[in-house]
Amino acid sequence: MFADTGGVPVPNDVTDGCFINYADIDLSDPAWNKSGVPWHDLYYKGNYPRLQQVKATWDPMDVFQHAQGIECP
Repeated sequence: MFADTGGVPVPNDVTDGCFINYADIDLSDPAWNKSGVPWHDLYYKGNYPRLQQVKATWDPMDVFQHAQGIECP
């Protein structure tokens, strides 16, 4: 379905990326995500660095985490 964009819905004029409430661990695997776009950009686009700052403020010990959660900067 997304062969032209490396197998994933890269944000562009046709799609808006991935739906955040549907975690897909395959997006982190270069064998499945051949787009060259990191998984966090597929979900959060350019907002990821700002979200990392929020994470560092409110969860500096990284208590709330999962495979595709926001990572501390």
